[in-house]
Amino acid sequence: MRDPQNPTPPSSADFRNAMGHFPTGVCVVALEADGGDIAAMTINSFVSVSLEPLLVCWSLHNDSGRFDLFARAGQFTISILNAEQGEQALAYASRGNSAVREGDFELNSEGLPVIRGALSTFQCRAHTTHLAGDHTMILGEVTALSGPADVGGKALGFYEGEFISLPQD
Repeated sequence: MRDPQNPTPPSSADFRNAMGHFPTGVCVVALEADGGDIAAMTINSFVSVSLEPLLVCWSLHNDSGRFDLFARAGQFTISILNAEQGEQALAYASRGNSAVREGDFELNSEGLPVIRGALSTFQCRAHTTHLAGDHTMILGEVTALSGPADVGGKALGFYEGEFISLPQD
């Protein structure tokens, strides 16, 4: 780690290491692709943006093999994973076109894919995108919320390169 008093700009590795000390939640963004297939991607860059209108934001790497699919989607869902869903997070975190595993998803009332057992799911209509360095920020207007009543309150988190449960025991 660099000295905060040192005016030399940090490297991307230094930045990544420093950001690793910030715990984040883990979510899966999903949508219906061409032909009715489900496309899904694990993210930890999810944040609320506005209450009027209801807006959320996540970021997508500009070199993603599925960039066009996700950046141009008219609607998508974001499922907040529970602490027991690390396997699903890993399954949809690969850089390639990860195949959807049988049983991970169900369709909501609008026919959009959501992760089974997620703590909460946000159904979104595409709002805007903003280029930000090597990522594109995707804003979605929340059109519906859902969450099963029988799922516990612990969320899957990511900290220093490992999954954790939030809140910690």
